[in-house]
Amino acid sequence: YRLFTMQSGMLTHQWKGLIYPNLALGFIFCAIWYFLYRPVIYRFFGIQHDLGLNSLKRIFLFLVGTLLALTLGIATHLIWDGLTHSDFRTFVFKDVLATNIHLLGHPYPLHRLLQLGSSALALPFIVWMCVHYYQRYKQHWKVSKKIKIFAWCLLFLSTVLGLFSFWDYARYIPHEVWH
Repeated sequence: YRLFTMQSGMLTHQWKGLIYPNLALGFIFCAIWYFLYRPVIYRFFGIQHDLGLNSLKRIFLFLVGTLLALTLGIATHLIWDGLTHSDFRTFVFKDVLATNIHLLGHPYPLHRLLQLGSSALALPFIVWMCVHYYQRYKQHWKVSKKIKIFAWCLLFLSTVLGLFSFWDYARYIPHEVWH
């Protein structure tokens, strides 16, 4: 059960999927971010940070930087999956990762706790980075009330539609898969 496909192949979580589909999908999502989401979100929050893509050299360096960042991100994701999943991705400690840890009266596999725990540990760092970025690049004039109302309505609408889509998608997945 994967997004965007009915196939159960795990090519995206293997090293042979580094270039295709991972790098291709990464470039597609980067394009969506830079051309669609970034301008809207930056306008809503009043952030002014020009990318400085005013020459072919700057555009080329930006694309090379994006390529390197995506490759590094994909590689570290694959390595981290190998350390926190007890399945075909595991390359060390498979028996240890499969052990159950009792937490609050319920047994949880160690690999699941590592996945969730490492994600939770990263959140404060990400919030700290976002706050400092905002403080550095916020504009000095207020964002118009019309833009704020429009953005909040879009956020509400996309959240409701996203939850509906999740509910609609989840009801086709057998109950056993969720446990």
